[in-house]
Amino acid sequence: MAKKKKIDSKKLKKEIMGGSDEDQMKKMIKILLIVVLFIGLVWFVFAIINGEIFGKKKSKETEEVEIQNDIILAGSVFNRSEEEYYVLLYDFDGANKGTCGAIFTVYNDKDALKMFKVDLGDKMNSNVLVTDAGAVNYSNSADLKVLDATLIKVKDGKAIEFISGIDELKAYKSTLLD
Repeated sequence: MAKKKKIDSKKLKKEIMGGSDEDQMKKMIKILLIVVLFIGLVWFVFAIINGEIFGKKKSKETEEVEIQNDIILAGSVFNRSEEEYYVLLYDFDGANKGTCGAIFTVYNDKDALKMFKVDLGDKMNSNVLVTDAGAVNYSNSADLKVLDATLIKVKDGKAIEFISGIDELKAYKSTLLD
């Protein structure tokens, strides 16, 4: 019969684990060191790219925020805090944007009544623009309906004057800008 070999447990552990505990610890330290060096190298490269090292550090410029309070929604045409003012309603991207934009800009440079503008091309104001002349209404914000570019003069929350259509606006421009 064959003799059974005596197996040494320490030798078996070395063969299975791939080395002694000291060898395992050395491998672990090497791996950890490689990972730390790699992360440091990546940080260093990004710091050079961003100019934090070997260059001027980019300063964060702050821009002053300007609130556009002269562009309003159609729903607030008649409920502004001013007692008397104008509201110019037109499509900011439409065919009349040049004429209406010029009227608004030139008028606002004057020391006169405040003028607000409403973008009829904005989806929030889409219910205001109509194609039927019979549906036009200037009585209140809830029922406001216009055909085209329109200027409304509001006093105490009520429309006291309105000019509708680009030709009428062009004719009224000289009166407005005097």
